[in-house]
Amino acid sequence: MTNFTSNSKFYKLFFCSLIILFGSCSSDEGKDESGTTPEVNETLHLAFKTPDWERYINCDRLDLFPNAVNDTTYTVSASSESTRETFYFSYPKDSSKIVKAKILSKHKIMEYGSNNEPFQFSQKLPLDGNSIDDTTKRLVSSEGQSDTEYNQVVAVKYLKSESNYAVFRVQCKYEMKTYLINTPETIKKITGTFAFKVRVSKK
Repeated sequence: MTNFTSNSKFYKLFFCSLIILFGSCSSDEGKDESGTTPEVNETLHLAFKTPDWERYINCDRLDLFPNAVNDTTYTVSASSESTRETFYFSYPKDSSKIVKAKILSKHKIMEYGSNNEPFQFSQKLPLDGNSIDDTTKRLVSSEGQSDTEYNQVVAVKYLKSESNYAVFRVQCKYEMKTYLINTPETIKKITGTFAFKVRVSKK
């Protein structure tokens, strides 16, 4: 069983984002058929698929607490101990806003760590399964929004109330272009899904 630890990382816009290490499971996420309503597993997870490798990461133990990016947006971030994948996901601070999220709406993919509006997604991960410990071989997301660059909100569900927060599960499907840090001309397409449990301010 993978051990779970936590540390912290400074957010690009001088905000501190919580980095929580979470474990990987062995199963792979199924591929969605194009032209159909996207289906995303309700189980808390993050899945990615590149031309060179793919993983489905179990996020059941991932306990994310938000950090404010601006007056309207929270961000959460975490890193996988087993795959070295790191993500940033942003969403509305206000619970009244997240419940009004337009299902199947598409949002911008951001340069890694640069999220500044709700429902944006960015990530960094190794080039392939053999590069996990080689920090010079990292793919990072490029900013963009098009038919092949997006983060799509598939479902939002209220889960429970806490003293300071309302807790929701957000399910998304994404496609993005990434580049290799040391050789930016190397472009890789990544597709995947995720379902995260997030906290928003009560209203």
